[in-house]
Amino acid sequence: MLPRRITPLSSSVRITEIVDKVPVSNFQRRAIAICLALAFADGFNVLSIGYAIPSLADSYGVAAADFSIVVMAALIGEILSNLLIAPLADRYGRKRIMGLGIVVFGLAAIPSFFASSIVALAACRFVAGIGIGAAVPNGFALGNEYSPTRLKATTVTVLSSGTAVGGLVVGLIASRLVPLHGGEALLLVAGAIPLVILVATWRWLPESIEYLAKSGHSAKVAAILDEIEVGTTHSADTEYLLPFQPAGARVAALFANGRAAVTVLIWSMMFFALFGSYFVLSWLATILTGNGVEEGTALLATSLATLGGIVGALALGVAMDRSRFGVAAAILGPIATIASVSLLAWNLTVGASSIAVGALCFTLGFGAIGLAAALTSVAAQAYPTSVRATGIGWAFGVSRMGGLVAPALGGALLAANMASSMVLLLSAIPAAIAGILVGWCARTLRRATASGVSAAIEPSRPGDLLSG
Repeated sequence: MLPRRITPLSSSVRITEIVDKVPVSNFQRRAIAICLALAFADGFNVLSIGYAIPSLADSYGVAAADFSIVVMAALIGEILSNLLIAPLADRYGRKRIMGLGIVVFGLAAIPSFFASSIVALAACRFVAGIGIGAAVPNGFALGNEYSPTRLKATTVTVLSSGTAVGGLVVGLIASRLVPLHGGEALLLVAGAIPLVILVATWRWLPESIEYLAKSGHSAKVAAILDEIEVGTTHSADTEYLLPFQPAGARVAALFANGRAAVTVLIWSMMFFALFGSYFVLSWLATILTGNGVEEGTALLATSLATLGGIVGALALGVAMDRSRFGVAAAILGPIATIASVSLLAWNLTVGASSIAVGALCFTLGFGAIGLAAALTSVAAQAYPTSVRATGIGWAFGVSRMGGLVAPALGGALLAANMASSMVLLLSAIPAAIAGILVGWCARTLRRATASGVSAAIEPSRPGDLLSG
């Protein structure tokens, strides 16, 4: 057995340098895997209601359209929590707020099984949304923190793809579970999953190492670094340094120290990315069947769009990490979206084959869903630890507003008898806007870094000690 290297008691250690210089440890992989499981639970829960509505409508004796309040309630709860509760992790710790959010998420989702009216179900979904909104952004922040700089965009994009995987899996489970046991059973499963994750969270998920250092818990920081830098023993008496960070986690901090332009750009591009994704994908199956595509083919094509989103999220994340273009590489998403919706709209008017529809829907998901997922990594890296949860929470909240408005607008246009192919083409507009904003954001980040006032990284100050 090799002897362990011991850091000198009086030395100063910069945490980010250790995380960046050593290989990714099993400790880090386990932490990221738990955050990924939480993202999976989010995607499973969000889309479970869509698969449950037809069965629930029969059980409640109401029209399926009456469940719009249920869908809206969950999104509103999530938005409010993104903006108001998730940022509290910057003050009280990520693990604590994540655990609380998961408990609320699960305990509110399970009673959905027993709800006997739309109002009761909407109330359960609203509270569950509050839990999701508190837990998920902090999962992204924690996963980003335990990743080395070279893999941050990839890690956060993988976490985002976990949401898409959850949406894909819930469809597979729903196809077998709902016909046998009803939509209520699917909602029960959606509530049980986060409670299982809660056990793993409290048992194996570490607290934010940067939060611990900032709070003066040097012994806990040393223990975590022992797990990350295997073979080295770190001392509780060592000074653990972080890049300089301004005090406080108020929303105003997102606009301080040169971050205003990047914050506005992140909010804007995430809003339009999610708006475009929800605008077309919420009604994709309806648009396809309305143009003569068989229902089975339409459902398969929608699943292929979700699968394309998973592939797109991973591909765009890797491109942003490893290409010389950085954030600008995400512009591939809007390009794929615009090309696929244009070709799909044309193919539907001339009677496309099932293979062509499936391939174009896959490409559409690659661009639309993949872009929305990949851009999360920009928000995760754009802020220092003291405001990271606040930054991600507000970015999530603003983008969810796009997801809230888009399906309603798409439904209104279809209800107004606009040609479904035209509705499909209109989804190219938010994609184009998101693409322009991606390029603008990349340029702004490059200029900020070149001028030494980067919005993404605070200037380091050797005298800044965060261990006491």
